[in-house]
Amino acid sequence: MRRLVLAPFVVLALLALTVAAAPASADPANKNTLHLTLDCGTAGTVDAVFELSSADSFHVVSVSSNFLWKSLAFVTPTGATGEIDRGIQGAGHSELVTCTYTGPASGNHYVVTGFFTP
Repeated sequence: MRRLVLAPFVVLALLALTVAAAPASADPANKNTLHLTLDCGTAGTVDAVFELSSADSFHVVSVSSNFLWKSLAFVTPTGATGEIDRGIQGAGHSELVTCTYTGPASGNHYVVTGFFTP
């Protein structure tokens, strides 16, 4: 008798787990992201989004890859310049790619060097 009483709850719990385990997908078009095109020369152009709250990578649109930058240099519209280097420097990544883009909000010209994740 006790099994019959618990059976509907077990079924509901399993159903809830199945629904909760559905794959998640992030919406790259929200107020915390900037859409841009990385021009990577001979490697081609890549549509990407840059999440303002996580400044360590560009999320490549339409594939499950990221562009992780190791060096980022910029020139502002007024001519001011700057550069940020991060991570371990040296020969840690043999296939570094250099890309350029114009900041959609700032108008800054950027040159980024990094690598694409698989």
